[in-house]
Amino acid sequence: MLTSVWHACYTDALEGDELTLLTAPLASTAEVEALYTAGLIDIDSALPCALHSLGSTASEIAGAVKRRREADRAGTDSKLLEAQTMTKVGDADIALKGAQALKTAAETKVVEEQVGKTKAETKKVLHEASAPHATPGAAASGGGPKPATAASGGKAVAKK
Repeated sequence: MLTSVWHACYTDALEGDELTLLTAPLASTAEVEALYTAGLIDIDSALPCALHSLGSTASEIAGAVKRRREADRAGTDSKLLEAQTMTKVGDADIALKGAQALKTAAETKVVEEQVGKTKAETKKVLHEASAPHATPGAAASGGGPKPATAASGGKAVAKK
C-alpha cells in the first residue's frame, strides 16, 4: 500500500523503489535481551532491535551488524562478543533511564517553583480584593478630620 501511494504521488519514482514502514514494537533493550537470552531470537535480530530502541541510526545499526558478522567469520569468541554487546546495550539503557530521571526531577523542581509563585500571586490578589485597607502612614501625617477654625468658618471653642 505504501509503495503504491508513493508511486502515485511521485510519478518519477523508479519502478523498483519500495517503501516500507519500520517500527520499534519493543519498549526497551531489556525485552530484547530477555528474548535473546531465552533463545527466541538470534543475534542478527537482537542487535538491530536493541540498537534501534536506543535510537541508533540505520547506518549505525548496519555497521554494528557488519562488525558482528566479520567477528564471527574471524573466529572471535562470539559468546564473549555477545555478552559485551549486551552489557553495552544494558549500560546504555541504564544511562538513558538515569538521564530521563534527572530530567524529570529538574522539570518537577521548575513546576514546584511555578506553583509557589502562583500561590504567592493568588494570596496577594485575594488580599487586595478584600475590604479596603488603611494606607500606611496616613494616620501619622494627619490625614484624619481637621478641627474647625475661625478661618474656615467654624467656631473655635476654648475649653477650660
